[in-house]
Amino acid sequence: MNKKGFTLIELLSTITIMTLIATVLTINVLNIFENKKKIAEESTNNIIITAANVYLELNEQKDLKENCKINGCNIAIDTLIKEGLLNESDVDNLKVINIYYENNEQKFKIS
Repeated sequence: MNKKGFTLIELLSTITIMTLIATVLTINVLNIFENKKKIAEESTNNIIITAANVYLELNEQKDLKENCKINGCNIAIDTLIKEGLLNESDVDNLKVINIYYENNEQKFKIS
């Protein structure tokens, strides 16, 4: 007798293999999105840091840079937007960048 169709074992094996492949693909896609988000955030932070450095250089005559070296300083992102150094649509204007020096090396913390 010639049977047409699949056995239960063949169907379960196929479903199991497809489920494993779908799970691996889903995890990889989620990791890709997470990595892209981290890269975008790092890129935005680098742009903010660059804008803050430009702001310090532009206001060098006001001794802002020297004051930051001695005491550290906070610059609101809103200030950088008002100075035309950042685009409002590109960054969260409620954030603040904290500039401080550690072992004569300039450090930044964005919060």
